[in-house]
Amino acid sequence: MVGHRHFAGYGNIPGGNYVFKVKATNIPDNWNVPVVSIPIHVKQPFFKEWWFILIGIVIIASSLFVFYRAKLKKHQQILRLEAKAQKLEKEKALVKYENLKQQLNPHFLFNSLTSLSGLIQSNQKLAGNFLDQLSKIYRYILKSRDSETVTLNEEVKFTQSYVSLQQTRFKEGLEVNFNLSEEDLCSRITPVTLQNLVENAIKHNIIDKETPLVIDIFCEDHYLTVQNNLQKKEFVETSNKQGLQELQSLYKYITDRPIIINEDKNYFTIKIPLK
Repeated sequence: MVGHRHFAGYGNIPGGNYVFKVKATNIPDNWNVPVVSIPIHVKQPFFKEWWFILIGIVIIASSLFVFYRAKLKKHQQILRLEAKAQKLEKEKALVKYENLKQQLNPHFLFNSLTSLSGLIQSNQKLAGNFLDQLSKIYRYILKSRDSETVTLNEEVKFTQSYVSLQQTRFKEGLEVNFNLSEEDLCSRITPVTLQNLVENAIKHNIIDKETPLVIDIFCEDHYLTVQNNLQKKEFVETSNKQGLQELQSLYKYITDRPIIINEDKNYFTIKIPLK
């Protein structure tokens, strides 16, 4: 026995209440019979119910929020790692530059004491002046070692003391020209930078009376420019060939403007950005 179905499916019409009207007859062509009205309720599909839509919205919103939080957290982690890496690189550059400054001590001190020993025997007055300049150099290093920048005026005075000692050694073979205005001298620079550049020129070039080394120091477009005539030595005993690279690494964290280095067949020029 087949059971009677008491429901019907209407999948293509909106849910709601409807009236199903029926006429029935057993006499052909005689439809003058009462209409039978059958009330029908079509149930709304569950996926169109307000509660289902609300749940869907909540799930999507929650998923987007979780995704956004995860992406934000990852981005913050990347920024922290980049900041940490940058800090480590800066510390590494500072350590390298500190080592560069310390290189002034043993080799320069040895040469200075050798020169001083000879002067004491031959010219005591000049020896006294030499010792005074030497003390100024080391006083400046002790004073500025914890400073990120100093005035160009301070750096120039320090470099002049250094040049004075070197000219005692090389005499007419070394000529250093400072061409700086009062406005230039108020700018700021990393300590020992200028002295290192002068030392670098002395270290890598031939110096004698017949072919003197001429170093010009001046400012241009808010850059400190150090330029020397090029007469390279074939062999440099104390060079590690990393001094300028370490200086460039340090200046990346001090200013957005780069150090500019140019070399042609006649001159070597380096430009240091001033603050």
